[in-house]
Amino acid sequence: MRLREDGDLPTRSFQLLNEELRRQIPRISLLVLLAVVATAVGLIQPLLFKVLIDTAIPAADARLIGLLLVAMVIVPVLSAGLHFVNHYLRAFIGEGVAQGLRRELFDHLLHARIAELEKFKTGELISRLTGSCGKIGEVYVANHLLPLVLNAVLLIGTLAAMTALSWRLSLLALLAFPLSYLLTRRTRGHAETLYRSFSSVLEAGQSYLHELFPGQRTVRAFNAEAHEEGRWQEWIERHWRIKARVETFHELIRTILPEFINYVAAGLVFGYGAFEIIQGRLTIGSLVAFVAYLPRSYSVLQALLGTQVNLQEARANAEKVDALFDMTREPSGDRVLSSTQAAGVALVFDNVSFAYGRGDSGVQDLTFNVEPGEFIAVVGPSGGGKSTIIDLIMGFYSPRSGTITLDGTDLRELSLASLRGQIGFVPQDTFLWNDSIAANILYPRHSDELDTSKQAARQARIDDFVMGLPDGYRTIVGERGVTLSGGERQRLAVARAFLQQPRLLLLDEATSALDALTEQKVRAAIDKARAGRTAIVVAHRLVTVLQADRFLVIDQGRLVETGTLQELLARRGLFFDLYQAQSFASDGRLHA
Repeated sequence: MRLREDGDLPTRSFQLLNEELRRQIPRISLLVLLAVVATAVGLIQPLLFKVLIDTAIPAADARLIGLLLVAMVIVPVLSAGLHFVNHYLRAFIGEGVAQGLRRELFDHLLHARIAELEKFKTGELISRLTGSCGKIGEVYVANHLLPLVLNAVLLIGTLAAMTALSWRLSLLALLAFPLSYLLTRRTRGHAETLYRSFSSVLEAGQSYLHELFPGQRTVRAFNAEAHEEGRWQEWIERHWRIKARVETFHELIRTILPEFINYVAAGLVFGYGAFEIIQGRLTIGSLVAFVAYLPRSYSVLQALLGTQVNLQEARANAEKVDALFDMTREPSGDRVLSSTQAAGVALVFDNVSFAYGRGDSGVQDLTFNVEPGEFIAVVGPSGGGKSTIIDLIMGFYSPRSGTITLDGTDLRELSLASLRGQIGFVPQDTFLWNDSIAANILYPRHSDELDTSKQAARQARIDDFVMGLPDGYRTIVGERGVTLSGGERQRLAVARAFLQQPRLLLLDEATSALDALTEQKVRAAIDKARAGRTAIVVAHRLVTVLQADRFLVIDQGRLVETGTLQELLARRGLFFDLYQAQSFASDGRLHA
């Protein structure tokens, strides 16, 4: 990914940042106004010193001295109040930028092509969505970019006041500015490399933890605690080293070297100021006031140069965010399927080919048709491409060649929302939210329709189990449904699919985790639920699909056989071998 040639943030992040800042123009305008007022108030204090030393003390004017002392107390209080409001506005605007980035990125990830999304680790996605967007908005914009307004106004005002006191001393003091700028510019490339490395190490640690904790059972089953402790210790040492380098470099560039330059310049100012006093061109009060302004101007200079250093950290994070924005979105048409038809859908695969590009077989030259209301079983050896058919129908992936039509309409022309709204999908790996059983069945509805969820649960033959729990349908299932067995999770997924009232049922090994008795109940529920609907069931165990109208036998991504149970048995091909391997008799009953 290429950064903008003018040195700004990468394209997508920069555009979103600009858009959010434009929406915040009223608050930014108020920020500028406050900066002007705060600068004016801040410039008063050194002038009070000048009047005190040059006028009030020599004249022994107790009343004027008292007024000046009161003013010296009031001015810092006003400055603190203005600083508080300024900080609040900056934080509000910076958070707005971060939230805008997170909102846009979250929406993009929800609609990105799954094939591209799967290239990133979950930890990377989470780190970039939360941490990197925050670094750009909350840290860079709020703490460095927006203060440029205040610092620029303060610098101009301070330099004007210093010039009014002594233009000769001002020229001498300004020698520190180009030296500090050249120093920062020479180190910018190293800063960018350093922050990019630090960001990568931090992201790697977060990604590792997101993988580790869900895999605790595997770690302990293989006595791998020591191994994982070693991996974590290795990350800690990497993080320690890079963090130390970043902090040291940051301190060197932002504090040590600038302060060295500033102290040298201050010494020159004091020396030349003393000469000016001896020559009668400067008063002691003016020199005191000038010296009071000097650290303010240098602190502003350090803040401005620090923004250049912190820009490199923002750019490193923006690169990571833009890498996610570079993913293409799922293609979706604009045609809508009719949802009023009672009958199931008609499905046609016409010479369809697809490959995942990761060693899987995918499918090749696949051609078949499914009539409305037909029950189709997809069987074959593991890894042969059976689940790929489900992925393609769901629109998770797009065929490399060939066409898939639903009710005569090419899937590429259909709205994905309309397509998926017609499908009841039960995957092999059931995903459940860490929420109640009722909420998981009703998902994505937000309503509290217990009767509706109970009805779906009864259809999936899980109502008795749920009602036996202490909290019934209010029972929290844990992360990914960890408190439930595999069979219980699958039955909840079946209930969720039934609730959709779909025209097409897609079941990918939906009964693989069920015992024989429960599987029999769920099969009966599926047979009842598919009445008037089209059903496509991927199965390894043939006993789950013996009632299918037709079978599609898939091997190495190709359709090698198709027909009814009796036709395929009579053909004595791959299906017959699978049937024999699972110990079925010709009458469809398991051998004793």
